Amino acid sequence: MDELAKEYVIDFFTKRLIHFKNSPESVGWTRTGQLLRYETVLKLIEPEGKTLLDFGCGKGDFYGFLKEKGVRCRYTGIDINPSLIEFARKNYPEAEFHAMDIENEPLSEFFDLTVAIGVFNLAVQDVKELMQRCLKILFQHTTERVILTCLNEKTKLRDIGVTYFSVKELQRFASTFTGKFKVLDNLIEGDLFLILDKK
Repeated sequence: MDELAKEYVIDFFTKRLIHFKNSPESVGWTRTGQLLRYETVLKLIEPEGKTLLDFGCGKGDFYGFLKEKGVRCRYTGIDINPSLIEFARKNYPEAEFHAMDIENEPLSEFFDLTVAIGVFNLAVQDVKELMQRCLKILFQHTTERVILTCLNEKTKLRDIGVTYFSVKELQRFASTFTGKFKVLDNLIEGDLFLILDKK
């Protein structure tokens, strides 16, 4: 991500955090929408006793969800926004959170599972190319499964401030580095789920 786009994204979510505080709206979700996505992602992974990377973790809401569900895993959350990471560390001091940009700061470990939930929804310059580069890095550092969620271009309600993907785009992206993938468009209306498997 170029520096201008990165600054825009950081500023955008920092302002939302100041305004919405500890609510899903601070990271662009509604409470219902966030919970629905988390429940759906959880059905696609088995995190108990495993290492899990939450890429674009925001303020750690997915960790909070897992904790409420009684899921015990070694969770690591990363996000480019230091303000969100600071908030996550205060909310969940027992979890591991890092403010970092994986394109400039290489990941130093491997994870059983990686999730990227709605990370590439905001409409910024070259976001689709960014997603493909990040997805490749995440896949290289994951030993079992990567789950990425994004918005489906076939959704009925469109917003000019967000980015939409097609099933074919995700299939094309995934096929450049693995043959073991699925794109699901029937789990949540308006969303796409990309599943990348190592095994």
